[in-house]
Amino acid sequence: MKLASIGLVGLLLLARQSFGAPNKCVSPQPPPVTHKKPNFVVILTDDQDQLMNSLDYQPYVKRHFIDEGTSFTKYYTTSAMCCPSRVSLWLGQFAHNHNVTDESRPHGSYYKFQAGNLDDSWLPVWLQEEGYSNHYIGKFINGVNKDNTVAPKGWDHFEPLVSPGIYNFTNPIFSLNGGPLESFPGVYQTDLIRDKSLARIDALVEKKKEGDNPFLLVISPTAPHDEIQEDGTFTPPVPADRHKHLFPDARVPRTPNFNPAVQDKVGWIRDLPLLSPLQVEEIDHHYRQRLRSLQATDELVDSVVKKLAANDLLDNTYLVYTTDNGYHLGQHRLFAGKQTPIENDINIPFIIRGPGIAKKQIKTNPATHSHFPATVLDLAGIKRPTNLDATSLFDPEHTESFNVEFWSNQFTEGGSKLKHKKNSYKALRLISQKHDLYYSVWCTHEHEFYDMKVDPYQLSNNHSAADRKLLDRLDALVVVLHDCKGEVCKFPWRTIHKDGQVHSLDDALDAKHDAFYSALPKFRFKSCKVYYDADNEGAGSSPFS
Repeated sequence: MKLASIGLVGLLLLARQSFGAPNKCVSPQPPPVTHKKPNFVVILTDDQDQLMNSLDYQPYVKRHFIDEGTSFTKYYTTSAMCCPSRVSLWLGQFAHNHNVTDESRPHGSYYKFQAGNLDDSWLPVWLQEEGYSNHYIGKFINGVNKDNTVAPKGWDHFEPLVSPGIYNFTNPIFSLNGGPLESFPGVYQTDLIRDKSLARIDALVEKKKEGDNPFLLVISPTAPHDEIQEDGTFTPPVPADRHKHLFPDARVPRTPNFNPAVQDKVGWIRDLPLLSPLQVEEIDHHYRQRLRSLQATDELVDSVVKKLAANDLLDNTYLVYTTDNGYHLGQHRLFAGKQTPIENDINIPFIIRGPGIAKKQIKTNPATHSHFPATVLDLAGIKRPTNLDATSLFDPEHTESFNVEFWSNQFTEGGSKLKHKKNSYKALRLISQKHDLYYSVWCTHEHEFYDMKVDPYQLSNNHSAADRKLLDRLDALVVVLHDCKGEVCKFPWRTIHKDGQVHSLDDALDAKHDAFYSALPKFRFKSCKVYYDADNEGAGSSPFS
């Protein structure tokens, strides 16, 4: 790849533009690239919530990331499960394009990733082609086991956790570059990942003495994911001994959607019974264990930042703190877990600091994991591939809408093996200065609609009472986004209105378009399947093809 014409300096200028930039073509003057290539350090946790306040219990994340960088508070995973979410993070594609849609075979896991040759063209390879060395330590995706430790393309140092040591906090198992397994019985997993990461930084510092040698370092502890026992049972995460007595009075925030008396949802969620007092007590214990397990991660953050600073690397390094998907505990009577399109499961932390990134800033433009590769490539001054489904986080020409999708059973974590079928859905999130909307179509032919400015906790499904003209526009977006690729995902209004006159929902709501939208076919599933089948969903003959 060649250096992008816009370069790092131009990107940082764009980063300072306000969220309210109009959705129209922008042609900034490209200054020459004068900066040396920046480094990237990504701390990727597992199942960390954005909406249950876990970040409030991480003082080092606040000191080193929130206070020193920009927080994207409307940042989302578009498939609330570890494997599809992590693959989207590195490929810049929605799950319907990379088709890793589950945790295990045949529809997910590292085996599915390998079968699709997805490491032929993804962020580590694109960076490596431009002189980066790439390093990964910690959890990758499920399916890395004793029979399958081969490193994917693009990594110079690939040291993943290996099953059954991925979700065991006190008996981690690693493999280096596809080599033999190395077990560490009795060693706390996050502390070991910290030590391995600090040693890797030391090695990178020595390498830099030979030349520029920019690097990507990914540090991925399993916390605060549940621990998984040999029989497949999920139990609360295990904190380090030094943290096991912290926060004795902490409990899940009692937001209006916590175990609500009235449950106005769809399908199996609607029919869930109220949580019992004993279950609520278990949920609060689970919450405390999650917070405690994150303390070692918080200390890891402090150690890594101090190590970078001690070696004069901070000034030319972008640091990212994020997770793969969100988590619910008691919201909408859901005991514990993910895999639904509710806001707790899909809205996740994303914080970035580095050269030119504003400090103590909050940005509310909508963004997803699919935006991550474009962001890294832009900050590195590297030309983006054409198949990315999203723009940079700092691109003023951002989209206001994106698709959330899932095709699998929902299984309950926290000690239960209960599974809920018919959990396949397509959901739309549309976020702008004026609108904050959620709309979903389920495989059961049920629908949901929430104006999140009025009903942020998704308590009252307003689909039957919503303005039909508005729903017609949202239906059209779902039709376009459900199988979109590349530019169509980035700019769906251009597909719906090929004359280029509509750039936003406000434009589309002009009454002159009422008849056009009313006549469009609506999205639907033919049946409930636990895998992505393009022929099973759509709107018949698409009017936009």
